[in-house]
Amino acid sequence: MMKSAYRTTSVALAIALTMTTAARAQQWYSEMLEGPVFQGQFRQGQFPPEQGQQATLPVLAAPEPTVDGWPADFTRLPPVEPIAHYATEPMPVFSPESPAIGADSCGRRQSAPDWRLRLGWLRRAVRSDYVHYYDWPTMRDLMVGVAAGGLLANTSLDADFQDWYQQDVRDSGTDDFAAFWKTFGEGQIFIPSFACLAVIGGTFPQIPLLRVSGEFGNRVTRSYLVGAPPMLLMQSCLGGSRPGEDSVESRWKPFDDNNAVSGHAFVGAVPFITAAKMSENPWAKGCFYACSMLTPWSRVNDDAHYLSQACLGWWMAYLACSAVDETHRESRTLRLTPIVTPQMTGVAVVLRR
Repeated sequence: MMKSAYRTTSVALAIALTMTTAARAQQWYSEMLEGPVFQGQFRQGQFPPEQGQQATLPVLAAPEPTVDGWPADFTRLPPVEPIAHYATEPMPVFSPESPAIGADSCGRRQSAPDWRLRLGWLRRAVRSDYVHYYDWPTMRDLMVGVAAGGLLANTSLDADFQDWYQQDVRDSGTDDFAAFWKTFGEGQIFIPSFACLAVIGGTFPQIPLLRVSGEFGNRVTRSYLVGAPPMLLMQSCLGGSRPGEDSVESRWKPFDDNNAVSGHAFVGAVPFITAAKMSENPWAKGCFYACSMLTPWSRVNDDAHYLSQACLGWWMAYLACSAVDETHRESRTLRLTPIVTPQMTGVAVVLRR
């Protein structure tokens, strides 16, 4: 038993060291890309710049003074073409404000979106997702979750909770309720479904419902892309077994099994966590977070996973969705737009939130 415990600890430390090293290297690489590599104005059709490029903003004349400091018809200024654009991260793909998807840089709707530009946005967005997932804060949070899961899995807590739930809580009503929520964890159904939703929403951006649905499907699909590989790796590396499969119960045996993290819990939680992060209403956000925990709970109810395995699946889903959300929150752009009217000549600063 002592040898098994030492081996488990050694493997866990090796995984933590590897992830920390990768996170530090990725952070250094991303900081290097943020340096000023390119100076100069952008030509038309080059918005936004590639990561690492930086615009030299033109200096325009100040507004001509008036009685009130601004012209009377300031709010009715005609739209003009922006002449400068700066962003630390590319605007996410399928965003309704993106000039590559459904509108040009002046806001005019495009009848036929350019798929080349769309794929370019997607490539940069996914790259940014990976940068945020493998940075130090996310790896630190992942190690905290693994440590908490290890405390449950490698003690009697997991087995005691499972025995109590199966004997005193589970009944036919919970089985029926769990059967409904388990369906959301079927990856072979929902992963391609959300990918198709993202494509449809990006193809018809002029329809508001499809545009919002497409952005949701895009975020969910990218969360699967960034979160599924480490989730599958942790399943094998930790080597936990299902209830009743092995005499050691939930204890980790590295590379001996592949159930230490619940895949159903991960797949089923991602859509609801994404919806919560997209919601501004706190009540809706709380409801979506609560729903995200029901698929992991169904695996415990069905005696298919221990509590630690369901919690790890939910936690890895949360970290993946947070990485994607970080990409969108960093895509705020600062636009400088020239203003030329009979009363004034100057520049307007537009911060897009």
